[in-house]
Amino acid sequence: MMMTSGGMAQEWFSAAELAELKLPGLATTKRGVQQLAEREGWAQAVCDIRGALARPRRGRGGGTEYHLSLLPEVARAQMMMREAPAAERMDRESVWIRWERLPASLKDEAQRRLAVIERVESLHRKGLGKASAVEEVVKQAAREARAAGAKPPFSASTVFEWFRRVAGVASHDRAAYLAPEYAGRSATCECPGEAFELYKADYLRQSKPTHAACYRNLERLAADRGWTLPSAKTLQRRLEAEIPLPVQVFLRQGAEALSHAFPHLERDRSSIAPMQVGNLDGHTWDVRVRWPNGLESRPLSLAVQDIASGKILAIRFDITLNHHLVRLALGDTFRDYGVFDSLIMDNGRENAAAAISGGQARLRWGKTPEEEPDGLLKTLGVKAIFAQPYWGQAKPIERSFRNFAHDIAKRAEFEGAYTGHNTVSKPENYGARAVPFAEFEAIVRRELAYYNAQLGRTGQGMAGRSFDQVFEEGLARRPIRRLTPEQLRLCMLASKPVAMDPRAGAVKVEGHRYWSPELGALKRQRVIVRFDPERMDAPAYVYSTDGRLLAEAARIEAGSFDRQSDAREHNKARRDWERGQKLSANAARRLSAREVAAHHAQLAPPETPTPDGRVVQLVPTAPRQAERLGRGASPDFEADWERGVTALLGR
Repeated sequence: MMMTSGGMAQEWFSAAELAELKLPGLATTKRGVQQLAEREGWAQAVCDIRGALARPRRGRGGGTEYHLSLLPEVARAQMMMREAPAAERMDRESVWIRWERLPASLKDEAQRRLAVIERVESLHRKGLGKASAVEEVVKQAAREARAAGAKPPFSASTVFEWFRRVAGVASHDRAAYLAPEYAGRSATCECPGEAFELYKADYLRQSKPTHAACYRNLERLAADRGWTLPSAKTLQRRLEAEIPLPVQVFLRQGAEALSHAFPHLERDRSSIAPMQVGNLDGHTWDVRVRWPNGLESRPLSLAVQDIASGKILAIRFDITLNHHLVRLALGDTFRDYGVFDSLIMDNGRENAAAAISGGQARLRWGKTPEEEPDGLLKTLGVKAIFAQPYWGQAKPIERSFRNFAHDIAKRAEFEGAYTGHNTVSKPENYGARAVPFAEFEAIVRRELAYYNAQLGRTGQGMAGRSFDQVFEEGLARRPIRRLTPEQLRLCMLASKPVAMDPRAGAVKVEGHRYWSPELGALKRQRVIVRFDPERMDAPAYVYSTDGRLLAEAARIEAGSFDRQSDAREHNKARRDWERGQKLSANAARRLSAREVAAHHAQLAPPETPTPDGRVVQLVPTAPRQAERLGRGASPDFEADWERGVTALLGR
């Protein structure tokens, strides 16, 4: 007894045994089964592997036994359901697992075999005996092969073997059972264990040597130690079979490369609306710029992008990234388009500064949110979402930066100032010129406008539209959160504590002086000045140290030594201010000093009482005091003094 692919334990049956099984498609009497066998030629059927599929019955009684592969398909299926244990019927799962691992060529062969079986069954249903049907299909295939100059593809015994494989198998599972046996490369190469360990250790290094170099190194050791090595290709195949690719990536490229080997998360932005989620990040431009102070460097920018539409909403430039730049870029966005619900940014110092994200949890930040004052984002009700640092997949704006590097930084206007992305990609004319910053900023802002308006976008939800179109269409369906002028000042202005000028009350910031009559009227104190560092000509706002707005101050323009008109205008403004202060002074004081003195003259001076209520009068000087005050006093002076005192006191 042996197991079959269909899970059956018994393969040979006599006519009487088949009749007793009462299977569909078979007669229920011994004679009926024998007539079916004679009609379909079961006695002449053979198999390449087993030989004849009909054999003399062993034991008493004699007769003939028939292999189960000769039975009608419906009968074989019923036998499998009756006799095969449940655990064996589950072998179908392992067959399909094997099918998934087969190469396409073997799967095609299985389909070809299935087509042959189906042609035989088609002829059998038309009334032709099974053996005759098999013989007819084999002859037809042989004729087609000879016409093509090839050998016959299969024999009758091969076809019966295919039928044996699918005995009792459902029609939709037949292809998996007909697939040729394929185990792939199972034998490992004969190689000394120490040699293979040396080969692995040499190859799995972050210097990333090639397989060929490692094999040459191993050959030197083999010659010295008498090892017999397989071919280089065989050794490489063994390493690739035993060491999974992610492990190779980690050992040869490091942890960062391993993290990129894991599939990134694709986010669906169709469910969010414009100005719901924003993205902020910095970018270093590959262009050499000359700043107003004469310094030449590659500028850094901070851009704000709307996630739903992909539109770049604002951009600011500076020599370094800092929280003032973040504040200004967000201020431009909030002023022109409204406020985000959430903002995605990395955990750089400029973003994690308490002035920006104070009161919200940040990555690798020492203080808890409760230990610090609320920053700009929390004050305006914007949720800060901190992405993993140096992980571009978490920030969609990184794709825009790549476009900036390829399209804007390489424009003809920047020829000679383009630096290349790294030292390897530096152009030959590197350092030929530096673009003035004002010119650079104007060109970038112009190109960003074209970038937002470009049609034919194919990203998620774009449908050939531009970023501008998607933004405007989405914004029409969502209410916009606008900021008040007072809230905008929190965003647009940098802050600096200064002391007011003790005489005029002016404040000085970054070399510029600001003053207004309201500011000059204040008590001289230390204040907080909020200003736009990129628009120093704009008014500044003066706050007290406890956060109260005190005054708005305009910038005092510096005069020129060779223009008298500057002095005249300044003097005129000073005289006008003095005139106004004098009028205010007259309005503030209605009484003169003489009138105030007259009111005081009408008052009688108060009397000073003694403890017992009597008035204290002056007492003449004692004799001894008189002696000290002057010489030549009369000898009777003391007696006269006592008489005088007695008379005054009425004694």
